[in-house]
Amino acid sequence: MEEPFDFSQVPYTFGLCAAENCPQAATCLRHIALKHAPANRVFLPIMNPNRIKSIKENACKHYCSNEKIRFAKGFICTINALTVRVANSFRYRMMSLFGRKNYYLKRKGELTLTPAEQRQVIAVAQELGVFQKEYFDGYVEEYNWNA
Repeated sequence: MEEPFDFSQVPYTFGLCAAENCPQAATCLRHIALKHAPANRVFLPIMNPNRIKSIKENACKHYCSNEKIRFAKGFICTINALTVRVANSFRYRMMSLFGRKNYYLKRKGELTLTPAEQRQVIAVAQELGVFQKEYFDGYVEEYNWNA
């Protein structure tokens, strides 16, 4: 059974696509989101129709898969496993990757970590001597709106 699509989860500036004849439309998040757009949203960010005409079959650079991916939420368990000697190094390296504000939001789980960011956290933790079964506090399956 297919789960219902929730348009309220679509980022406000996420580009939508109205290409009806596209062979990838059935699995393209941009097309699916447009089909579920509520009538009360008068203006939507949509791909230029002239651009759509110029795209060759299966060659769309703007295709965004509707497969959900596994995002991590928080890495307090990794921080708790760090020794005092390397805790500052870990924090500064994470801040250099994510920025100060995003580091704290991602650490607490208020912002999710992409698979690439998860690999970075694990690599830094392992480099500093933290080897454990689980590096993150939890996981969620979501659409990748940044694809």
